[in-house]
Amino acid sequence: MRNAALAAAWLTLAAVFLAPGAWAQGTAKFPSRPITLIMPFTPGSGTDLEARIYQEEFQSLHKTALLMDYKPGASGTIANVALMKAPPDGHTIAWSSATIALVPALRDSIPYDMFRDLAPVTQTTQRTFVLAVRAGFPANTYEEFIAYARANPGKVTWSTVGQGGSQHMTGEWLAAANNIKLTFVHYKGGSAAELDMLSGRIDSAPKNLMSTLLVVKSGKIKLLAIVTGNRTKLFPDLRTVAEINVPGFSYPGWAGIFAPGRTPPALQNQISTMFKQAISTPKAMAHWDTQGNEVVASTPDEFRKFLAVEVARWKKLATDNNIRLGDENS
Repeated sequence: MRNAALAAAWLTLAAVFLAPGAWAQGTAKFPSRPITLIMPFTPGSGTDLEARIYQEEFQSLHKTALLMDYKPGASGTIANVALMKAPPDGHTIAWSSATIALVPALRDSIPYDMFRDLAPVTQTTQRTFVLAVRAGFPANTYEEFIAYARANPGKVTWSTVGQGGSQHMTGEWLAAANNIKLTFVHYKGGSAAELDMLSGRIDSAPKNLMSTLLVVKSGKIKLLAIVTGNRTKLFPDLRTVAEINVPGFSYPGWAGIFAPGRTPPALQNQISTMFKQAISTPKAMAHWDTQGNEVVASTPDEFRKFLAVEVARWKKLATDNNIRLGDENS
């Protein structure tokens, strides 16, 4: 009996420690049950609506339920810590935005390491963002905007939804690259910032193209340039900041999928391929076209390299401009 018990114990240990090897050899079955997608945002947000496209197409293609688990707050930290603690078997993953690459540059400490405790699986999409100004702003082109800001240091206001967020850091980058001074106005939510621009109390801001289309057509705001990397077919003549005067400039408006850090590489690649298929269906592509989104669908290795560049970029920008937000728990 004692020998039988010992043998059973050894078999259990072997299963625990050798299981990841099964993925490497392609012998494990995945998925074997519904997959949970942790969401760092609230239900009904623009981000949630994008993720719903993934969910619908993923379930249709792979005949596996993709269940949303909402864990908003603390710049994604709550969701990321939950993912870090999840079993590395592919059945718990997390949606993430560009904020995950900004946080290490701005916080004194965070309770996870993005490259050790999490596993970048795929950058799914890149949204199109534009430089928008109020209708009465005395500039009709990007070059005129820069010239006006340079001639009037601190006079041009730039709205953000929180200090240290994507909108703030993009403004800091634009200002530093053009040797201008902008006055940043930090709002607690996007609605208030939007109302103040429409009423003429705020001069400028980076805006998601899709959310601004109706306002642009009404003539209430003007678009001066694209602040993400590529032009869009929705406004083919609107140039990018990168092509005008700041090479490499791109607003961090991307989305991606992460897994727990100890997830086997073969399983990471499998999940990446599954999402690439889900976001590239004709139905999904039609949706991205109307949103001004660009499909990326990178491999885990490509996503990891992209993130390393992003983190380094934002750390340098934060250091050069003395931007810190303190400890995550402060």
